[in-house]
Amino acid sequence: MMKIICTYYNEIITGLTFISVIIGGFFALYKWNKSLKLNRAEYVKKLLDEIKANEDIAFYLFDYNEIWYNTKFHGSGELERKVDITLEFYSYICYLYNNKIITESDFDCFKYDVERIVMNKQFCDYCYNLYHFSSRLGLPICYNYLFKYAKNNHRFDDDFWDPKSDKYPHILNF
Repeated sequence: MMKIICTYYNEIITGLTFISVIIGGFFALYKWNKSLKLNRAEYVKKLLDEIKANEDIAFYLFDYNEIWYNTKFHGSGELERKVDITLEFYSYICYLYNNKIITESDFDCFKYDVERIVMNKQFCDYCYNLYHFSSRLGLPICYNYLFKYAKNNHRFDDDFWDPKSDKYPHILNF
């Protein structure tokens, strides 16, 4: 009888231990998920701070529709460098979003900037030249993820895909 009671208590203790392990596992999973979200939020904050602090990110050229893409742009030095850094930075943001490293909610922090860039006429002219120049060389376009974002959101008209279009400037040799 005593042996049956001990076996019964051992089964109860084993069952309670099992339930405790499951509850602990769910708690650990919950804490891990919270930690991931917090780390991602901190990363997004660092990216936002970079936009404000980095003097080489020239977002306002796009936001205020400045005219910068012309025959003097390539090889212009500082202007070309700042435009390239800006587009590369925002292409990286699109890369993070496209690869689900940041969520749609995280991407919303950058969406205004990205949309202002891809809607910008100068950006479209620059991409037109880069796209056709890269195609001629059989290479992917620079700022590939920003370009894909613009393409997927229909920011390029039908003339964009025609290398002989008169609508866009032909600055690069393609």
